[in-house]
Amino acid sequence: MMIKTKSKYTWEGWNSSGNEDWVFSVKHPCELIGVHAKLIDKELKESEKIEYCVYAPRVSSTSTPFGLKSEEASRGICVTDKRFIISENRHIEGMEPKLTSINFEDIRYFNIGNALLLTWFSIHYRDADNPKDMVILFGSTGRHHFEKLIRSYKKYYPEMRIDAYDVESYHASSFIYNIKDNMHRDDLKKLISSDEKCVSTFLCKYLWGVLPKKRWFWGRKEDIPLTNNATVLLTNKSLLIARSGRDDSGGVAIDVMDIPLRKIGNAAVSRERRNEIMFYQLRISFPDNQEDETLDIPLLDKDTNIGTFLLALTMSLNKCTEGMR
Repeated sequence: MMIKTKSKYTWEGWNSSGNEDWVFSVKHPCELIGVHAKLIDKELKESEKIEYCVYAPRVSSTSTPFGLKSEEASRGICVTDKRFIISENRHIEGMEPKLTSINFEDIRYFNIGNALLLTWFSIHYRDADNPKDMVILFGSTGRHHFEKLIRSYKKYYPEMRIDAYDVESYHASSFIYNIKDNMHRDDLKKLISSDEKCVSTFLCKYLWGVLPKKRWFWGRKEDIPLTNNATVLLTNKSLLIARSGRDDSGGVAIDVMDIPLRKIGNAAVSRERRNEIMFYQLRISFPDNQEDETLDIPLLDKDTNIGTFLLALTMSLNKCTEGMR
């Protein structure tokens, strides 16, 4: 059922400072506060079905431990059956609010995560063949609203054709307990939609970087990898990668990447042995053959040889995503 545009705005005439205390959801963009109500409502088409609307007040932070950066602004977010519509107000005199429309077909992947009281949501997408990131920072109590935005989007992209390629799948409610890292498990299960099934998972190390050669007291030089736990989860809709932040990032920090399978053109894995350590790189390319845009995910072993898991993962991805295109 389509929701018709209302003739009046709930908070019309009330000037928002953008410093409200919490993130909240509304049934229709007309119920958003500040400039966001009119901006999004006027952008909507009558043929669009509204799935979920969220208001996020501004926070003082402008960056995350995972390299995502954003301007200090309040935002309204509306996901429909076709796109994300995002309004932004910097609350600076002389600077006009702006609106961004991101069609589903232009989305590459999502990031969502938190570090202490800071939480973030990011959409990586292409605009006129240029890669862009829409990054929204907000307080930690609003994370569940943004998880629902991702699940709402997932209603409109297809499942992987697992039956045609002899790939087994499992109900998420039971399979999710195969994830060994408890914090990763909690974050991943909240991104799985109601009809989504799990295929495989494994625990490894995410490589944040390598320290320059360090001289030990007996004169030997070694590269010191900077790592932390990572969990890879393949479902019939997404490739999800949860990674913990560097140990020096200040407290617990976790980011989850959610890559829709239909956005994956090819997956390949390479490896290199250095100082008795096997380094792996999972490279994701996108189906429109944009050579300048690949997603590289550096990984290391944890307790077990992940080479076999990565090989099986890339084979499953390449076979099954081929059937989706």
